[in-house]
Amino acid sequence: MKDRIVKSCACVSLTPGTLAVLIGLIWAAAASASPKISGTASAWAYARDDSVEHVQIVPQLSFIARDCVHPDLHFEGSVRGFTDFRHDQAEDRQLRLLRAVFVYEPRGVPWEFRLGQQWLSEGVARGNVAGAWVRHRWQKSSVTLFGGSRPQTALSVQDKNPLQGYAAGLHARTRVSRYSLGASYFYVGKGSDLLYQAAGVDAAGRVRSDLDLRARLEMNLEQSAIERGQLLAQWRAGDDLLVSAELRTQTPRIFEDSFFTMFLEDASTTYLRAATRWTFYRMFYANAGGMTLFSENPDPLYKVRAALGHPNLEIGYTHWLSVAKGVMDGLYAQASYRFGEKYDAFGGYDFSKGSNADPDLRSATESHAAYLGGSATPVPALTVSLRVEQVRDLERSDDWRGLLGITTRFSNLR
Repeated sequence: MKDRIVKSCACVSLTPGTLAVLIGLIWAAAASASPKISGTASAWAYARDDSVEHVQIVPQLSFIARDCVHPDLHFEGSVRGFTDFRHDQAEDRQLRLLRAVFVYEPRGVPWEFRLGQQWLSEGVARGNVAGAWVRHRWQKSSVTLFGGSRPQTALSVQDKNPLQGYAAGLHARTRVSRYSLGASYFYVGKGSDLLYQAAGVDAAGRVRSDLDLRARLEMNLEQSAIERGQLLAQWRAGDDLLVSAELRTQTPRIFEDSFFTMFLEDASTTYLRAATRWTFYRMFYANAGGMTLFSENPDPLYKVRAALGHPNLEIGYTHWLSVAKGVMDGLYAQASYRFGEKYDAFGGYDFSKGSNADPDLRSATESHAAYLGGSATPVPALTVSLRVEQVRDLERSDDWRGLLGITTRFSNLR
């Protein structure tokens, strides 16, 4: 399934040349109207010196062109590339068209319109949609409608783009007293086939001055099953004590025509998580948390964590029992420091001991990871960051990995 997604493309035939011409036409049309352009251009390079020995390069461009022909119209675009060099050979090249949408926000009118490709997160609706989006606002309420085709976010630079179907949905939200209430519906089809249909409701608000609650229920109508049920609570027990808890049941969202739909019930998980943070002296704090996973296994699956820290340093301990009845213990330390307003440095060390499986099947091992890095902003429009880490396991040789990032911001606004 992963290979199929990686090699899939948008819902129309889009070669790199076609994409370049499309972006060029949009840019030329915007330039003729003297728009106000601002955005960021970045490139990330990830290198590994181990058995794989490859380098990944990820360039990305995001920009907003305002005042396109009309003062209330602007264009938002975002494109990301990906190249993987293994043993000095380019084995994988991809292009992701993340966002290419015209946004019309007329002043003094409670309407907003979008036309193009964008990533949506409207209640139960999540995914990449190329089409129309409209929202109307009242004083305390809003209604959003959208619909369009379903392009893949990963675009192969060699294959054609198969049809991915279409999607439509709505999302309504209102505020009653201290509570925010929402309801949503999402439909995905392909030809005459129904691939996915879901509905959901959610509520959030401050029950008391020191207690916030949030609840949501999302149903997969096609499978007649709960996709996600969630209850979150945050309690400010005092000025220096914060307690949070979460109860969630979740099933992976798989609605393609695939073999994995047979295992939706087996893949569902229910867990309980709780955590607390206590600031006991000035900026020094202690936090602790735990999570337990409910399953058919008679032994409770859990993970606990405790730490002492300061904004510049944290030292902690973790202990967990895996699904395969393996027991692991770990220690970690992480530190960060800012030099003025232009430079940041960070580092850390992780150590773990134990086994992810039954000790009778796999003996306990020790492993560690150490990392150092930092970032610099020598001029306001340029940021450079670097992270180098060493991962070592007693059963393998040392693995070195590095991540280098360069980000520049541009604008023709004064």
